[in-house]
Amino acid sequence: MDRMYWIDSNGTEYELNDVDFRVLDGMNGRFMPPISFIEEEVPFQHGTKLRQVKVNARDVDIPLYIETNSPLELRKTIRNTLKMFNPLKGDGKLRSIAPDGSQRELYCRYSTGLEGNEDNDSKGTYWQKVILVFRAFDPYWYDTITRVETFTTGKPATFFPFFPLRLSSSSVFADATIDNTGDVETYPEWIIQGPGENIVIRNQTTRDAIFLATFLQEGESIIIDTHPKRKTVKKGDGSNLFAAQTEESSLWPLQEGINNIRIEMGNATSASSVQISYRNRYWGP
Repeated sequence: MDRMYWIDSNGTEYELNDVDFRVLDGMNGRFMPPISFIEEEVPFQHGTKLRQVKVNARDVDIPLYIETNSPLELRKTIRNTLKMFNPLKGDGKLRSIAPDGSQRELYCRYSTGLEGNEDNDSKGTYWQKVILVFRAFDPYWYDTITRVETFTTGKPATFFPFFPLRLSSSSVFADATIDNTGDVETYPEWIIQGPGENIVIRNQTTRDAIFLATFLQEGESIIIDTHPKRKTVKKGDGSNLFAAQTEESSLWPLQEGINNIRIEMGNATSASSVQISYRNRYWGP
């Protein structure tokens, strides 16, 4: 069985197979999330026309057995458990560690299960059984490793897990291949370090591109977050640069599989660099 952990919104980690806890058989909802089809009727035709395949939010059920040495300790542990899963504090993470050691995380919040069923099958003098239900509004599991790649005209940068690629200082462009080994597309963050101007980051595989008509002095930076729920383009000082994008610009994802990337930036020096970071996303743990 996978080892399960809860990490609250403050980053505090709790193992769910610990001294007082044991995850029971019967977990549900961890693998494929629910799918729905957006369809429309076609006049005078049989069936419907598929418009979109939508991946929905998911619930994950974890049966948990709590056991202590006394009724007083049981009540204390249950009280601490209520605090541990407080959904008002924001999203936490379920971390699943598979028997092969691989780790994936699901962003979610406690939903139900701790209301307090005290019938004979659910509670004893020293023990309590609960079925914790977690709601994941983002249905995908994430790799715990952030993959980072840096492009520079100067000395090789230090990063994990790829080798650095050099940009040409004349026109400042680089061609790179990034293999997204996750199950679905993922949305990267870019950090561009000046000096440089008229920055273009192309995904030649999907023919999408980020176009930024702006100028960076040495020491200035731009941070681009492409995640659909955030989508921000900011300078390092926090000022908004979203309007610096041209009409053709889109904050594109890395598609599943091979992505051929080209980066262009004018008037760069050895101090200039472009960094991409992302985490692979999966259907299940």
